[in-house]
Amino acid sequence: MPPQPHEPNPLRGPGDYLTDPVHNDTYPAIDPLTADLAGKSVFISGASRGIGRAMSLSFAKAGASFIALGARGDMTSLVEEIMKVATAAKRTPPKVLPIKFDVTAQESIDNAAAVVDKEFGKIDVVINNAGVFPAPTKIADTDPDDWWRTWTINVRGTYLVTRAFLPLMLKGGDKQIVNVCSVGAHLTLPGVSAYQTGKLAQLRFTEFISTEYGDQGVIPFCIHPGNIPTEMTGGPEGISDHFKHVVVETPQLSADTIIYLVKEKRQWLAGRYINCTWDMPQIMAMKDDIVKGDKLKVRMVL
Repeated sequence: MPPQPHEPNPLRGPGDYLTDPVHNDTYPAIDPLTADLAGKSVFISGASRGIGRAMSLSFAKAGASFIALGARGDMTSLVEEIMKVATAAKRTPPKVLPIKFDVTAQESIDNAAAVVDKEFGKIDVVINNAGVFPAPTKIADTDPDDWWRTWTINVRGTYLVTRAFLPLMLKGGDKQIVNVCSVGAHLTLPGVSAYQTGKLAQLRFTEFISTEYGDQGVIPFCIHPGNIPTEMTGGPEGISDHFKHVVVETPQLSADTIIYLVKEKRQWLAGRYINCTWDMPQIMAMKDDIVKGDKLKVRMVL
């Protein structure tokens, strides 16, 4: 079970308990087997491990026809697993396109978009998942190059992928962009200035995508995937005792939540922040209140 409100939670952000229940693992309402993404195409950055790998497999379970994987690491085993998962789910095996990919290099990203255009001819969903979480270090003790590298990957990478894929996206399709953000965008934990300021910038950038391309049907939104002990955070062994009781979510939770969110076009989600621990049917029931109050966005309250 996720931590309850009375327990100290150093990663608690706004709306942590917006729904009842909250989740730390997948659940029936977001099961990819209940979705039908036949004919849909997706590009996932940072796809070779952790959350990105889980997302790739969830899209296969949901029946996506075209899955493009962007990563620096080897993806041979992932491609094989995608095919096995699709077959087990009784889905038509997708066309899988593994692309060697460096999220810090514009040429690499532009090439990835060109390859997807050539092979798929369209893209319905782009997921900006590639990211880095540096070791916590207070500002005066940081190395400036290391500090800025976090922004280069988490912010500039999101910008470059979005910039490269928007022209293909505007040709048609569902035009959905999912930016993997973090509850850290709303926090100021000591030692995490590079990561948390970058995630805040990612939220605002997502709003800019909506502002500039919403009238053309583009639907960008951010997710907090949950607090997950992945390789990026050092795995279960790399989590300090201070955080272990709240870093309890599974990669499957965010992967299946994304399937639920993109299986139909929800223009009202554009520019908003969604915490994957929230119960998705309950969030959908809050639509009118969220839209009326323009909620789930970063605002200064005066």
